[in-house]
Amino acid sequence: MAAYAGAFLATPVLLWQLWRFVTPGLRPREKKYAIPFIAASIALFALGCLVAFWTFPHALAWLGSIGGPSLTQILDPTKYLRLIVVLMVAFGLTFEFPVLLVSLEVAGVVTPKRLSSWRRWAIVLIVVVAGVVTPSSDPFSMLAMAVPLYVFYELSILVGWVIRR
Repeated sequence: MAAYAGAFLATPVLLWQLWRFVTPGLRPREKKYAIPFIAASIALFALGCLVAFWTFPHALAWLGSIGGPSLTQILDPTKYLRLIVVLMVAFGLTFEFPVLLVSLEVAGVVTPKRLSSWRRWAIVLIVVVAGVVTPSSDPFSMLAMAVPLYVFYELSILVGWVIRR
């Protein structure tokens, strides 16, 4: 627990040092985009952690129901904490998806029109990734990850249209 708390408390200092290292190499236009991307990344990661924390009791209940009524749960604190941290990191990192898509749109790698044409494949890929990435393998966690990811996909298409205008 102390290691997690230390990493959490040290993160702002490490990010500030990284920002101070990268900033001299950026052009003014790139600096203009950097602040919104950083703010969006932090907010989306925190939102992913909150969704994971909200999903965790449902995932734990589903995992407990698999064994049937004769199963007695003995929760090891280390494994319990590890599962919740892995779930929060998985949700936090996957919630960075719209930042990745918008940065690819800004860089000109993909266009909003292209993303719109890939919509069907994106739905399938999002559901598959959500099923693989969720460590608890329960349907509630998978849907709690897949639905926001699809909404983020659509929002990133809209943001791409706005940026291109």
